[in-house]
Amino acid sequence: MIYSIVLVLHSWLRWAVLLLGLAALVRSARGWAQRAPRTETDRKLGAAFVGSLDAQFLLGVLLYVVLSPITPSSLAALKASMPIAALRFFAVEHAFGMILAVAIAHVASARAKRAADPATQHRRMALGVLFALLVVLAAIPWPFLPHGRPLFRLP
Repeated sequence: MIYSIVLVLHSWLRWAVLLLGLAALVRSARGWAQRAPRTETDRKLGAAFVGSLDAQFLLGVLLYVVLSPITPSSLAALKASMPIAALRFFAVEHAFGMILAVAIAHVASARAKRAADPATQHRRMALGVLFALLVVLAAIPWPFLPHGRPLFRLP
């Protein structure tokens, strides 16, 4: 039962991550282009994106390490799982991609805070959010993929 609940939360939280990331990207790109000062709204939106990504990551780790009925068998026979696209995707590719996205988002946020001028702050945040979003988009099991999952998982 808890597996299903966490899986639904993980599925729906992806939309918050994507929407917050897109909003942070647009604001940072606009601030970079206009050389505008970084506002409190910009900072909060960037923090909301990173925070939602962290929450999504924690739910994913909970699914991966504790709750998933598939992961233990995939990891136990990792060599045998690699030729099977769906098992490889969830055992390795999805997890690695999301770890990479979280790392990129955190580094971008920290580097943006330390930048001296507003244009550099916006540029670092825009590029970091862009790269993190690209990795997230590549690591989501979209329905059109052979190992795809529904866009909106229902309880």
